[in-house]
Amino acid sequence: MQQFDIVLGQMVGMAVMMAVGYICVRTRVLGEAALDGICALILKVGIPLLVFANAVSGTTRADLIGSDAIIGMTLLMYALLIGLFTLLSHLLRLRRERGRMFRGCFAFGNAGFIGLPLILALFPGKGALYFALMSIVDQFLLWTYGVWTCKKVDDRQSMADERPAHGWLDRLAPLVSPALIAVVLAVALILAGVTVPAVLLAPLKTLGSTASPLSMVYLGGLFAIRDWTAILRKYELYVGIAVKMLAFPVGFYALLSFVPPMLGMGAANPDMVHMMTLVSGLPTMSTMVMFAERERNQPEYAIGMVLVTTVASLFTLTAVSFLVF
Repeated sequence: MQQFDIVLGQMVGMAVMMAVGYICVRTRVLGEAALDGICALILKVGIPLLVFANAVSGTTRADLIGSDAIIGMTLLMYALLIGLFTLLSHLLRLRRERGRMFRGCFAFGNAGFIGLPLILALFPGKGALYFALMSIVDQFLLWTYGVWTCKKVDDRQSMADERPAHGWLDRLAPLVSPALIAVVLAVALILAGVTVPAVLLAPLKTLGSTASPLSMVYLGGLFAIRDWTAILRKYELYVGIAVKMLAFPVGFYALLSFVPPMLGMGAANPDMVHMMTLVSGLPTMSTMVMFAERERNQPEYAIGMVLVTTVASLFTLTAVSFLVF
């Protein structure tokens, strides 16, 4: 119940911070340009520093090697989510771009904005390391499959087509992001046994800690400036929330908890299981909005998915936590 209380407290706090962001936009303290700047600051500075500073803080090479199971759990989670929502998009008869966007919006959870604060609060010891290892898989799939789900089916005019790749370096360039660089750097330093001085880690942690409240202010502000209400008339929204944010995390928890012992593999690390259970039920990743905007393909649909699932997560994550903790 202690872990459930932590999750409940985090979700209430996030709701308050989102309300502050909404009020700031309504009272013109913040505008759209300011929100764009906040988003860039979070993605390019806040989250990378938060992941890096917490991952390398007191982590040894033995800790890293002993946590490699999280990569396997992440691969399994995404394989199941992508397969499940591909099937659902066909069963719900979602055609063309709408079907693709539906798959992407429910395959990728908002790990950076919502998942990371929860993970650090629940697992202050190794939570950042688990998150860093998970992010290796997460970022690779987001910038490949996630980008594909936001492309138009017929229209070939996209950012990628306007600037065709020449060689492997150009093809790999879209996969590189500040968060992925921070993860790779942290893993490399840990493997090399390099200790980052505390005098450097302290300001990095302080700067990184601003990512969580700013992300909630940003999402709250989007409610005030974006036309998102049309998504409420899309039946797939409610199917997706029920499946991805309630049924799937409970089923994934049971799979990770009970199947390995049945196969003679031994019990999985309970902290890893609990973390991946929460990650599997996160709301739509806000980066999907940026992809949709870039491709000029249904940005309002993506925005609506992010905003509505984020509000729904205040209740679904609390319910899932009550069941599994």
